[in-house]
Amino acid sequence: MFHIDFYSRYPRWLFRGGDAAIAGLRGEYVCRSTAGNRVQRVQDRLRHQTIELSSLQKERFTGLYTSWLVQTRDRLTTLSYDTWMDLRYQQNRGASASFSQGAVVFDLIHGVLYEVRGKDRLRRIFRIQLDGDFPYLSFRDPANAIDFPWIKFPGVFTQAELMTLRRVY
Repeated sequence: MFHIDFYSRYPRWLFRGGDAAIAGLRGEYVCRSTAGNRVQRVQDRLRHQTIELSSLQKERFTGLYTSWLVQTRDRLTTLSYDTWMDLRYQQNRGASASFSQGAVVFDLIHGVLYEVRGKDRLRRIFRIQLDGDFPYLSFRDPANAIDFPWIKFPGVFTQAELMTLRRVY
């Protein structure tokens, strides 16, 4: 019986799985499925502390809006809420967090554009901003150069849509 090392015959890049380093590449998917074996799920949890979107408390949904109201009341800002959020979006770039929704685990980075595809295969482009570990999103219409108002991320996408989550520059 001969011992053959299967992996040494082929280049390593053929066997790479989805990890955080690969997710940063342009056009790569940023989600990981936890539907694999039990060992893989435990390793994923140890490498990345993920936040289950359904576990986020309802008080967190209005966190930035409350901050804006306080700044407006104290006359620290005269900006509208969406303008204030746009300015905040331009700060703290690079902050990231890992989230899960059901069996899908994905990473979001503050200040980055993402896209998902729905059942109709149409692209939905959006930008992300994080408030600590709570994500907000604003959809973007690239054809008309319009950024829509900021909304909370939890509850917006299905698991199937999140499987198509890609980073766009």
